[in-house]
Amino acid sequence: MLQGSYHTVRPGETLWRIAHTYGLDVATLAAVNRLPSARQLKVGQRLFIPLPPESGRFLWPLRGSFGASSSGGLDIRSTPGSFVRVSRSGRVAVATSRLAGWGKTVVVDHLDGYLTIYSGLDQILVAPGTQIRQGVPLGTTGPRALHFQVRQGVKPASALALLPAE
Repeated sequence: MLQGSYHTVRPGETLWRIAHTYGLDVATLAAVNRLPSARQLKVGQRLFIPLPPESGRFLWPLRGSFGASSSGGLDIRSTPGSFVRVSRSGRVAVATSRLAGWGKTVVVDHLDGYLTIYSGLDQILVAPGTQIRQGVPLGTTGPRALHFQVRQGVKPASALALLPAE
């Protein structure tokens, strides 16, 4: 049985754009949803988004334009309301809406010395203590960029060096 989540088609979205957002190829997304044609999407239609196979590497939490931040992480801009997905499996260590200067923030402990930080969220979809699998949504974006950091212990690690090339 496939695991995943659902995406509701919004005006102007294409199957290619949705597949790219979730790191899938169009053929896989069409096949999983039994779509005879990529052109037959309708606004409001729900598409099943399968989780990628489990990986030991970090994955991009969000597709969009990005730049390095002064704190050693990445600021990633995307369409407001986009899902932010956990970069690697782990346990939610922190999920708070009141982290001074960071806004709504989720911290995931990957239980191997690495932590990932997702801040500037519009909505948090997970609770502290939750075991979370790679690729599962942990929040949504708002009007600000998502701030994403990878830390090894307390030291910032290079997110770009750990993420796959786009």
